[in-house]
Amino acid sequence: MRTSLLFIIVGLVSAVAQNAATTYTTDINGNRIDGGTTTTADGVVTDLRQSINGREVPLEQVEQKVLSKSGNTTVTERITRHYGTGGQVVSTDRVVMEETKTAGGSSVRSTTYRSDISGNMAEAERKTVDTRKVGAATVTDTAVEKKDLNGSFSIAEKRTATSEPTSDGKRESETVMLPSTNGGLYEAQRSATTETKSGNQVVSNTAVYEPGIRGELALTRQSVVKTIAKPDGSSSQEIETYGRTSDGHAREAGAPPSLTEKRIIERQKGPGGAIVETQSVQVPSVNPGTLDAPRKVSETICRGECGKKN
Repeated sequence: MRTSLLFIIVGLVSAVAQNAATTYTTDINGNRIDGGTTTTADGVVTDLRQSINGREVPLEQVEQKVLSKSGNTTVTERITRHYGTGGQVVSTDRVVMEETKTAGGSSVRSTTYRSDISGNMAEAERKTVDTRKVGAATVTDTAVEKKDLNGSFSIAEKRTATSEPTSDGKRESETVMLPSTNGGLYEAQRSATTETKSGNQVVSNTAVYEPGIRGELALTRQSVVKTIAKPDGSSSQEIETYGRTSDGHAREAGAPPSLTEKRIIERQKGPGGAIVETQSVQVPSVNPGTLDAPRKVSETICRGECGKKN
């Protein structure tokens, strides 16, 4: 049996705005199941799920506010509360972010505090994100520090991302460096994305390279996303995902990734100004090179400010 995971992202809005997005999933028998509701009110985003006794209980709650603002520097605080099956808070993350606007970009310093089993907060992560302009390109350097076995903070990840416009879209790349066993850093992942626009259609092609058996980077995953925006505000999207399959068919070393999933997302206006998003999935059939018929896996009904997104 194949399981599909769906993540709902709802942006924080002003205190007067209220959003509600309800997701329904579809099981293998075609039955519609309530997958939960995400609400936004007074700057607080709450993800609600149904408990085993039928009550709606919070799964996660995110609250963000500005602590101070002076000149080009803004300090914000984001508190994320994680809840157990009974609706009780089991852990809390507090992130304090200091963002400073610079001439060609910005610099963001954030510190994450995480609660332990007793509820005490302790510093768990430090993150630095520096963005700058290099010609027409925008370069973003990210460094993440976490506590090591000695309790000291050390580099856990470094990323360098570049984005630059092209005549018909944009081109992006990203390199991820992780700690090696000898104390240095090694290139753990490299990705390249090209996005082209033609009329009301946008095509995004992302290729991901990771170390192979001998340590050299090789193409391991790829996704092709085709998005069509319609005049009435609705949209359709096809996402083809390529990767390593586990269907039992032998493949030559160095063979390109195979198509593992095709996801179709339709977004259109519903009753009362709501936005209805339907997702269907096609997966490889028993016959190599073919896909099964589309199967509806979820439907999200969004009301409020989030419904204004295209």
